[in-house]
Amino acid sequence: MLSSWVLSLFSLQLFSLASCSPLPLGVSYQKQSALPILTLPYASYRAASYRPASDIYVFKNIRFAAAPVGNLRWAKPAPPPNNSALQDGSYGPKCIQSAVSGMNLVGSGNTSPIGAAVNQFLGGIPIPLFTGGSEDCLFLDVYVPRKALKNPSLKLPVAVWIYGGAYLFGSKDTLQPELPFYDGSGIMGQANNNMIFVAMNYRLGSYGFLAGTTMEREGTPNAGLHDQRAAFQWVRDYIHLVGGDSSQVTAMGESAGAGSIIHHVVAEGGKLDPLFSKAILQSPAFQPIWDRAGSVEDTFNSFAALAGCSGKGLACLRAANPAALAKANKELNLRQSPGSFAAGPTPDGSFIRQMPVLELSTGNLWQGVESMILSHTADEASLFVGGAVQTDAQFSAFLDAAFPNYTRAEGVSAKVEAFYPPVGAKKPKYSTQAARMTAFLRDSCFTCNVRYLTEALGDSRVWKCSTRSPGFHGTDLIPTFFSSAFAADTPTFLDDLAMLMVPALATFVAGISTAMQSYFASYITTGNPNTNRVVWNIPPTVQCSGGLESIQGVVNVGDWGFGTIGDGQNQKVPCDFWREFAAAVTALGGYSPPGAVVAQALVDVRDDASRNFKRGNGNGGFAHHRLDWGSGLIRSSS
Repeated sequence: MLSSWVLSLFSLQLFSLASCSPLPLGVSYQKQSALPILTLPYASYRAASYRPASDIYVFKNIRFAAAPVGNLRWAKPAPPPNNSALQDGSYGPKCIQSAVSGMNLVGSGNTSPIGAAVNQFLGGIPIPLFTGGSEDCLFLDVYVPRKALKNPSLKLPVAVWIYGGAYLFGSKDTLQPELPFYDGSGIMGQANNNMIFVAMNYRLGSYGFLAGTTMEREGTPNAGLHDQRAAFQWVRDYIHLVGGDSSQVTAMGESAGAGSIIHHVVAEGGKLDPLFSKAILQSPAFQPIWDRAGSVEDTFNSFAALAGCSGKGLACLRAANPAALAKANKELNLRQSPGSFAAGPTPDGSFIRQMPVLELSTGNLWQGVESMILSHTADEASLFVGGAVQTDAQFSAFLDAAFPNYTRAEGVSAKVEAFYPPVGAKKPKYSTQAARMTAFLRDSCFTCNVRYLTEALGDSRVWKCSTRSPGFHGTDLIPTFFSSAFAADTPTFLDDLAMLMVPALATFVAGISTAMQSYFASYITTGNPNTNRVVWNIPPTVQCSGGLESIQGVVNVGDWGFGTIGDGQNQKVPCDFWREFAAAVTALGGYSPPGAVVAQALVDVRDDASRNFKRGNGNGGFAHHRLDWGSGLIRSSS
């Protein structure tokens, strides 16, 4: 994936010797209190901190690709430029952010028109989490146990974190330093520091997921996925320098991060090594998108018009003022129907040939994936049902806006409305439109992804989890990243406030977190979540088992402890319906890859299901061939 530098390894070593005094190969500590320096072929990075409570070093904001600006916009990530100055990790912006349209901020109040209006008002209040950022954002953080730096031959397993945020917002260190999202110290502690943790940034919104035929011809669709892959390539090339084993990489992600992992597994029809062998997926999510030449191209044209580049193609966007692009990115998302998204992972005929469920259903996934932990929360979709849909007519209008025109013309949308029957039906299935929308979004965008992966991988390669405390989408991140070591190493006023106000709650969260992290840590280090799980704990853990076709034996993180349940959130009937839906709309549009057409009985497809399938431009004019980068060095700063 990543290409070479102008300087050879020999000249790099000469430069290092000239600029930093004599350097020993490998790891050395010239002073007891010195922070180590990681020397790469293109730059040197001093650890940002040493965490005594965790006994780990944190290397912050290592650049893994060049700034994707100018002609590198909507191109595959390019190699970082050479930099002779010692980096201290202080520079590393998050990628440009934007808010989700129609998030539910009023809970059950979304069932009334007044509640919907209040929710819309609250959603318009600027929140720092959804603002700011820079195009120059392709950085990663590495959390390394001190013992690994002292002995890089340890070859510790590695976890690589991909954050969520609806493909619109988020970063590798969201909410730090106040809260430990996404700090690796908690999981590393449960592994007795026998692992390394890496977290990356990737392009978001229109910057990372603009697609369509123009993008396929002139650029690179799914640039955000290519960013993620570049970070995995960095790990493969360099993690051995800090004692990591590039052959033992576990991908971790939540929501959009977990949905991204699915796309990597099916990349190029499952023929492309995703650069990891195991994965932990929490609430894998993405919106079904398929109409490459229709609605997807319309989104590209809308963005171009908002940026002042209507009809001028990608060259205009690459030359556009950054402020104009940021404004267009924000406006494009605000114009979306609440509950839908302007951009996200999209079939492009090359990297992502068609929707993942169809690749999984035809066995087109990377066969080198050893296993996965698959998890979801008890209520995935309510957060995205803001109350804008209050009537059956508005539900129909939502489908019209979300799905291409031919979907309704061929009767597929009517099938969706029948499967999720109107509130006004003689025998209503849903008491409110909010309940109807919640079921629709849950099945189509969230929980069925767990079933599809289970069926594709097989029961023997899957472990299942469900989180119910409190069970909303994203709340499982709290036990995943809660860390007493983080609080001890980076104390903030929030820690003091929490211990003063809710010490009992903090103790309980710590207990749940210890148990949950022990599953993940055991899986990362041994390949089995049961091997080193914490048994003597409050609450105690239970034995994980592989998934069954009926999705029984799911480890449930309940309100007061762990148990096993039958999973009612990804039932076979609705998931089979959405598989058929994906097959139907892809075939109707003629986008099915030859030899990978999935049978369906939802509608009659009269034309060739592959008539419009074309391989997109996988390079976008910027081939990213990987050459030998050499072997970097680690030294201690003086």
